[in-house]
Amino acid sequence: MIERYKDIARGLVVVLWLAMLGSGARAEQPSLTEHSKSTSVTPSAAAPNAAPQGPAIQPTAPAAPQVDTVETNRRVSQEVGYDIHATIDGWKRGLDRLEGEFRRPNLRYVELNSFRDELQGVHSEVTALWNALRPRLAAAKAEVDLLEPAPAAGQPQESQQAALRRAELNYHLGLLSEGQSAINAANLRIDQLTNAVQDIRRKNFTTKLFQRVPGLYSYQTWADTPEYAPLVAGRVADLMVDWWKNVRDPDEVVHTTIVATLLWLALSLVGWWGRRRLRTWSGEGEPPFWSRASSAAGIVTLRILSVASPIVFLYATLAATQGLPEAVDWLFYVAAQSIIIVLTVSALVTTVFAPRSARWRLIPASDHAAARLCGLIILLAVVYGLSSLAYVATLQVQAPFALTMVIAFSSSLLTCAIVVAILLTPLGGERQDGLPQLRWPKALRAPIWAAMAAIVVSALVGYLSLSRFLARQLIVTGSILALLYLLLLWVEGFAQSLSDDGSAAGRWLTARAGLERHRREQIAVPFSLLLKFLVLALSV
Repeated sequence: MIERYKDIARGLVVVLWLAMLGSGARAEQPSLTEHSKSTSVTPSAAAPNAAPQGPAIQPTAPAAPQVDTVETNRRVSQEVGYDIHATIDGWKRGLDRLEGEFRRPNLRYVELNSFRDELQGVHSEVTALWNALRPRLAAAKAEVDLLEPAPAAGQPQESQQAALRRAELNYHLGLLSEGQSAINAANLRIDQLTNAVQDIRRKNFTTKLFQRVPGLYSYQTWADTPEYAPLVAGRVADLMVDWWKNVRDPDEVVHTTIVATLLWLALSLVGWWGRRRLRTWSGEGEPPFWSRASSAAGIVTLRILSVASPIVFLYATLAATQGLPEAVDWLFYVAAQSIIIVLTVSALVTTVFAPRSARWRLIPASDHAAARLCGLIILLAVVYGLSSLAYVATLQVQAPFALTMVIAFSSSLLTCAIVVAILLTPLGGERQDGLPQLRWPKALRAPIWAAMAAIVVSALVGYLSLSRFLARQLIVTGSILALLYLLLLWVEGFAQSLSDDGSAAGRWLTARAGLERHRREQIAVPFSLLLKFLVLALSV
């Protein structure tokens, strides 16, 4: 009996224990539920003592559409025909390596030529990628522009399909735009490295006079020149077209050009009238030397001003108002300089030799010799101006160095040929009364012949920098000496006019100072020496 009561007691204990476990589990579950709710509401709503700020549960925005970037990259690469990222990484590695090579000292011409060829290869790859990328980029921009604007805040959300389409197009456009940015950066870096190569080569070319340039007689140097010349001309044309497209005020450029043209016409008309007035002689016989010298000084001044003033005005106005790019500025400057040099030389020689009017000739020479010398000297100035312009053009458009070699070699030899033709031209004129005895120019014939020989030999053996330096210095120094000679002639003519009763200066001294002829001759001697000293000091 007792055992039965014990079994009943045990059963009651078990039931009570299970009941306690069940009540504990029910008491714990609400706390877990409230914990989960506390993670889905705002912090203010989760705080038990905070005032209610609105509904505890807010609607969630739809998830952003997931773009399949791998598929989009594959499709872009297939459309363009290039793996854009891999291609760009290849460029960067190659340009990094070349930039490191440029830091090495004492780079040789062969190494620089190799570096330039590699840069040209990378540039070709960049151009090819851009040609393939450009139409795709324009099409992608057009597709994005056709999309309706994205819904603003508070407006109904667009469909999942439309959002996915928008995201794919934007990602597609982003890939192409990234490729465009990489192409622009690569082109800029290639230009910088190419300029570095050119700077090193031209520094060697201009400073190391006794450095021999290899490859002068190689077949490739001369065979590629017919291709390089149109290439450079095309680059110069493209440079000018780009400048014109981006010019600040095209109308102002046109107006400035018209004003410069009108200025040239007006000064030319004044010069024509002045030449007719200055070359008028009413006295008996041929005009004396002082009359020819004074008229020549006025005629040269009128001729030079009529061409130099409009050119200087045009260039200075464009440079000041249009903000010329550096390359365009250099081309305009050297072109203006070359034109002024050619026209100034033409004005000087045609005035001094007067091939069509022997009576006003300052140097005794036959008509044939005067015409021949005028043509040769003007041709020499043209060669000098064109070679200077070509040299600057090859520098600004990064022309192949082989073309620079050919230009230097050809211009040096052509300069020598023209100077030799000038030296071999006999004057054949008769001695004229009043012409000063200036024998020192004849003493320069031997040094000039020696300079000709040095230019030819240095060019033929490959020392092009030395040859070009000697040729340019010969022209510059010869021009200074020729101008010195003409100035001394004009000083001598002015001194003669002081003692001549038919000149304006002689009549003025007679009327104002009462000086007789022999007194004027005595004054003319020290005055002539003073002027000649000033001319010599100026020329030095």
